[in-house]
Amino acid sequence: MVQSGMATFVGESVYSIPVREEEPRKRPVPAEFLQDYLETLVEARNFQTSNLRNWSLIQCYAELQFKLNGGAKCPACRAHVRHVVKVRAEKEDGTIKEFACLCTRCFEAERATSKSVSMTLGDAEVKYLPRVYGVTSAHGKTAAEIVRAARSAKKSA
Repeated sequence: MVQSGMATFVGESVYSIPVREEEPRKRPVPAEFLQDYLETLVEARNFQTSNLRNWSLIQCYAELQFKLNGGAKCPACRAHVRHVVKVRAEKEDGTIKEFACLCTRCFEAERATSKSVSMTLGDAEVKYLPRVYGVTSAHGKTAAEIVRAARSAKKSA
């Protein structure tokens, strides 16, 4: 036993006393964040297409995580990424590139140069194929023609 003028210690020094490390404090989830998330979960049941349902769930969860923890940096260009969602790009030659997250610009670049790009979060997965520009839709118009018609209708109204 070591005695000093102010305290009595068991052991050789102050450092022999086991110190309980504090756990990192978790920020409580504000009610409106949780309400938005739960509303999206309920609304997701109404989607007939599982791709739309999964996209809605992934985006809502990613937004909740952003509000609680902030975003991240794009590993390709170091731009800020709001929604941190794992991205997997499968190239034409069979190679696979995985990213913790991608900014919109890098995501679209990977989408344009890959056979498919998928965003995954848990069991939910949304698969994207490259965009095909100038393709005629089922009703016989290209996207540009539809936009022009909508703008002219809006101007005349």
